[in-house]
Amino acid sequence: MKSIVIFYSRTGNTKFVAEQIATNLESDLRPLIDKKDRSGPWGWIWAGFDAIRKKKTQIEEFNFEPGKYNVIFIGCPNWAGQMPPALRTFLEDVDLNNRKVVLFCTQDDMGAEKVFNNLRLLCQGANIVAEKSFKKVLKNKDEVRQAVREWLSDLKL
Repeated sequence: MKSIVIFYSRTGNTKFVAEQIATNLESDLRPLIDKKDRSGPWGWIWAGFDAIRKKKTQIEEFNFEPGKYNVIFIGCPNWAGQMPPALRTFLEDVDLNNRKVVLFCTQDDMGAEKVFNNLRLLCQGANIVAEKSFKKVLKNKDEVRQAVREWLSDLKL
């Protein structure tokens, strides 16, 4: 099975989970890079504001051929119940029709279902086989590593 993990991460939480998935499955790993500076407190505020308004952004060039993969993992942080603009930009520009997709998100507390609802809308036509959220990732690395391993072993890919 050839798989890829595509993700956006501002603070490293989603990157950590993406790396765990890629390591466990020997998947390709591809970050989405937002060209807009979203660092620091003001970056955090504007990031949430842009996500709530469902804005797109400019991302670094991302050559991607979905047909090369049996499974596509897509991950992002939960920003006020929304996906980050970089992921919105990517998903609006890629055709995942009839592709097997697994969604994951990271968050501090709650709201993942709203993120997954929005992701499903942009992945219309894809065969979404699983969704999983992970909480307080960088504060609980060992538990998250174990949770990722268990989740992946339970997936029917």
